[in-house]
Amino acid sequence: MIKCIKYSLLFSMLLGNIAYSQTIEQHEKKKRFLGFRSLNDTIDDVKKGFFILPLLYYTPDTRWAAGAAGVYYFKLSPKGVNEYETRVSNIQFLADYTQNRQLDVWGQWNVFTQNENYLLKGEFRYRNFPDRFYGIGNASLKTDEERYEYNLLSFKSLFLKKVYPSVFLGVDYHYEKEYGFKYTQGGKLEDGSIVGHNGGIQSALGLVAIYDSRDNVINTFKGSLFEVSSYFYKPQIGSTFDFTFLNVLYQKYWRLKGRQVLALQTKARYGFGQVPFLDMSNAGNDDILRGYPKNRFRDVNFLGGQLEYRFPLFWRFGMVTFAGAGDVFGKHSDLSMAKVKYSVGAGLRFVVNPAERLNIRLDYGYGREGGYFYFMVAESF
Repeated sequence: MIKCIKYSLLFSMLLGNIAYSQTIEQHEKKKRFLGFRSLNDTIDDVKKGFFILPLLYYTPDTRWAAGAAGVYYFKLSPKGVNEYETRVSNIQFLADYTQNRQLDVWGQWNVFTQNENYLLKGEFRYRNFPDRFYGIGNASLKTDEERYEYNLLSFKSLFLKKVYPSVFLGVDYHYEKEYGFKYTQGGKLEDGSIVGHNGGIQSALGLVAIYDSRDNVINTFKGSLFEVSSYFYKPQIGSTFDFTFLNVLYQKYWRLKGRQVLALQTKARYGFGQVPFLDMSNAGNDDILRGYPKNRFRDVNFLGGQLEYRFPLFWRFGMVTFAGAGDVFGKHSDLSMAKVKYSVGAGLRFVVNPAERLNIRLDYGYGREGGYFYFMVAESF
């Protein structure tokens, strides 16, 4: 995640006419100003909307960079009398290009069909971006840093069927191609000792089970999410390497008073077989263990969790505080209190659409090696 400078995007968004919202009812336009829904509009009478903002930031790795990010959200009306209320669906995207000729294009979707009979999830990404490699394990040193660059093309498509209220079962397909590697001379990646150092194709079939009782998938006030999945990367379906991942995710939300929310998230990820380094688990990201670059620590497995307290401030502004802990590891004996990665921090929220609870967020997370800013659309989890 980009460090420090991306928070300037928040101010450019507030000062410029850069938000656009589209509805299917003409009278709804009166409730909007520069794309932001009225604070009095807390009733979901709009079926769809689109929010977009430009990106402008600077880092030593990218120099000046520009692009755009946004969210398209919509809701399908229930079919029949007293049918199940369909929750809001969303499609997110981000694209930026830097002065160093680096390109990152990413998108994801979370779509509930009518009456939530089906849930469609997926993502795509193209990336040509330099990164850092510090070695494998939770005790790697910053002084071991070596730089590399590669191209990535990734696609995931998940199809889920509702088998019981809030319970979905389904299958997933994941395709990922990693190619065009360039390395720091004399490093571990160049000498070929790291699995996947030269990329390849990862092709997997996944089995997924989800229990989702959240009242809103963009910004949850109450409910739970429990997801278990297993992905099988096999040469028989085109994968360069033979490995398997087991993933467990649990999220719980308690509405305390008014719009105050306590949110819990825990994650576990276990790998088996010949896992390439790019597909290993990592400690840190914009969602869990904020305060660490995504690939600062990586290994086959990961265990971690975090707790977040969300509350309103004034007008469209809100705030969160959060704390978490977790780590990557090869085997359980690698875990220790002396190495565990902690994360503490706080963030601001700005309400875009009160009815759909759509926020933009600016977080600062602090860990063992310093702190990082994160600017994103929608909540971290």
